[in-house]
Amino acid sequence: MPHLFIKDLKEIKYPTEKNGVKFLFKVDDLIACEIENRKFFISLQERKDKYLLKYDKVTRPISSYLKRAYTEFLALSKAEILSSNIDGIKDKQPNKYLITIDDNLKFNNSIIVEIGFGSGRHLLHLAKKYPDKIIIGIEIHKPSIEQVLKRCENENITNIRVIDYDGRLVLSKLDSNKVHSIYVHFPVPWDKKPHRRVISEYFINESIRVLEKDGFLHLRTDSDNYFEYSFNEFMKLQKNELKLYKNRDLEVSSKYEDRWKKQNKNIYDIYMINNTISDELNENFDFSFECLDINKADTKAYIFDDFVIHFEKIAKINDKQTLIKLTMGAFERPEHLYIIAGKKSEYFNMPVFHKINQKAHNKLKEILSCQIQK
Repeated sequence: MPHLFIKDLKEIKYPTEKNGVKFLFKVDDLIACEIENRKFFISLQERKDKYLLKYDKVTRPISSYLKRAYTEFLALSKAEILSSNIDGIKDKQPNKYLITIDDNLKFNNSIIVEIGFGSGRHLLHLAKKYPDKIIIGIEIHKPSIEQVLKRCENENITNIRVIDYDGRLVLSKLDSNKVHSIYVHFPVPWDKKPHRRVISEYFINESIRVLEKDGFLHLRTDSDNYFEYSFNEFMKLQKNELKLYKNRDLEVSSKYEDRWKKQNKNIYDIYMINNTISDELNENFDFSFECLDINKADTKAYIFDDFVIHFEKIAKINDKQTLIKLTMGAFERPEHLYIIAGKKSEYFNMPVFHKINQKAHNKLKEILSCQIQK
């Protein structure tokens, strides 16, 4: 973690700017910065006889911006550096195969999605089998991601795109009727936390929306409980076409599957065939605020069917503005956010644009609603 220990600071008057770095305000230990329209916080924490200057985990600035903010803050405060590890800060070179949930997920080609690709053996197989399609691999395990990215480079596989995010939310960003197939192979059963399972009524409906007509969702699992649970979820649909298999061999097998077969474990397959053409994706998102009553923001968590809102911190910036730190969004991947509440309230950085965040935002406005003075 890039940080410095410093002492003997001169007080800075906010807002101010130096060499393209804007220092907007300070509230508690947080200093709001802006570089090239990108906003983030750095943290100045007082210790016994020194200060710790470090980055804020919520806003996560890129390394080059962080280094510039540190450098200009030190120049303005005329602080003495006691120790530092910022000289070696370097930005990671972007990887053309790695994309984010904030990127444009619209593709001209048909799409195949694999959620939780693990070692990547099946994902790479799909990429080679369908060179004319975009293969989106979704995984949150960093070593698995690095392994697949390295193999894409070494084997010159150009049609794979990897996202480090929750697959249930990635689907909500994809266009309707665009996906050839969705693979969910050996997901974590989550027997003690069933709400974390990938397969759910919401996920199945999102899969139907994004799948082409005659496209399919393929679940493969070695868990008796997960198979039974998933079958029941699929059967909740009023109209459905399913194909079921037991101990069926596929073209490619993972190392874990090979191990389970040696142990004579049963392996189940459910194919859901999509027979509908869905309406186009509605992307009319609105994350604006009208009027917020910050007195209604307490620190309890508001739990709803598919999202959560939790106010974590409320701090006064000045006589006209208040900083609200909160967790908001889908249970699978809630976001940590800041709101600048005042005459014109706004997010310090915008949430990811997807419909569960929109639902959470609308409920947030309802919780903090106030009478607008005319």
